[in-house]
Amino acid sequence: MITLLVSSKTMVPQKLETDFRLNLSVPRFIDEAEFLNSKLNTKTSEELQKLMHVSKKLSLEIQDKIEKWRPKDGTPAWLLFSGDLYKGLEARTLNRQDFEFAQKKFQTLSGLYGILRPLDIIQPYRLELGYKLKVGNKDNLYQYWNNKVAKSLPTDDIILNLSSEEYIKVIRPFVEEGRIITPHFLQTRGDDTKFEAIHAKIARGKMARWIIKNRIDEVGLIKDFKEEGYSFVEEHSTELRPVFVRKIC
Repeated sequence: MITLLVSSKTMVPQKLETDFRLNLSVPRFIDEAEFLNSKLNTKTSEELQKLMHVSKKLSLEIQDKIEKWRPKDGTPAWLLFSGDLYKGLEARTLNRQDFEFAQKKFQTLSGLYGILRPLDIIQPYRLELGYKLKVGNKDNLYQYWNNKVAKSLPTDDIILNLSSEEYIKVIRPFVEEGRIITPHFLQTRGDDTKFEAIHAKIARGKMARWIIKNRIDEVGLIKDFKEEGYSFVEEHSTELRPVFVRKIC
């Protein structure tokens, strides 16, 4: 089983809570990332603002990141991403053995880097897969990456999708449908049970952490996930869409 996470827009370098040396790695598609960054570096702040649908102020900050980006310097991916999923993951509290397991069994989908291992060294960036960045004769990043990301994954493993639909689309056309298992996390408030994005993102991180801490390597075992009050609900689940629900109030 290989588990896929998603990169986050928010990136803040973090330090490990326990002092030990990590065996850092280089992103497998570092040349492609450098090429994409060079394309972004040709754009004005106004063009970036239009491409990324951000404010003028943010476009200037993004432009500064693009100019300062370097291919071989930075922070391990899981210690740089700091969005809601990574709040649930709490990578800074993992130990050496946890990282060794995660490095073999986890990947993070990325617009700029394609796909990342937890300990791949990266720099802050802003490039969502959904941005319609034209690269040569490619109209968008899905066309740019084509089947490269999918081909980098093990050919026979089940894929546990803890990313997002925007990102998993980069591999869906190139892998068998039955290989991708996508857990859904729902919240119950009174008599109302529904999907709430922020809680679902944190829950994906919590499940990722639980898999690492318990060395889970069989997809059937994720039904035992009970962190943060979640429980597997068989009657609402399918083979490719296991559903987990927790009662908030």
